[in-house]
Amino acid sequence: MDGDVTLASKADLAFDALRFLYVGFLSSLPAWARYTVLALFGLTVVYGFVGWLRRRGTDAPPGADAVHEDEARVR
Repeated sequence: MDGDVTLASKADLAFDALRFLYVGFLSSLPAWARYTVLALFGLTVVYGFVGWLRRRGTDAPPGADAVHEDEARVR
């Protein structure tokens, strides 16, 4: 899929994040299920942050050092 496609609104994303946190902290699930939900939420946040850092690093415009102009003539 292309990075330009958005499948959900930002409000839906916030609602889902709050629902995940509610299930992880305040639900009556067994401890192992709550810890699994919290771990999945944490991994998703870390994965998103690392992806954002990678995209941020690759979108930088090339600097003056990236252009190599040689004085030698080529035939």
